Amino acid sequence: MAKKHSVAALPWYARADYPALLMLFKDPDKLPATYDAWLRRAEQVESQLQRSGLVVARIWIRPIAFAAWCKERNISPDQAARLTFANETARSSPARR
Repeated sequence: MAKKHSVAALPWYARADYPALLMLFKDPDKLPATYDAWLRRAEQVESQLQRSGLVVARIWIRPIAFAAWCKERNISPDQAARLTFANETARSSPARR
C-alpha cells in the first residue's frame, strides 16, 4: 500500500501577473514588492515544507480568475482568500502542481 503524504497548498504567482496581483490584493504589504524577492521567499517556504515531509502543491493564482472567485464569494482578495483559494484548489485537483 502506498504511503499517503500530506499536501500543503502554496499560492504561486507568475512573474507577468505579479504587478497586477499586487494591485488587486487588499494587503499587498504582506508580500514583497518585487517578484524576485517573492520568488526567493516562496522557494524557501516550499523547501521548508518539503523538508518537513509535506508534498507541496503550487497553486497558480491568476488576476482575473482570482478576482472572479473572490467576487463570487463576496470576499476581499487578501491573504485569507489566497490561502482558502489555494487549499480549495488543491483539494479539488490534487494532481495540479
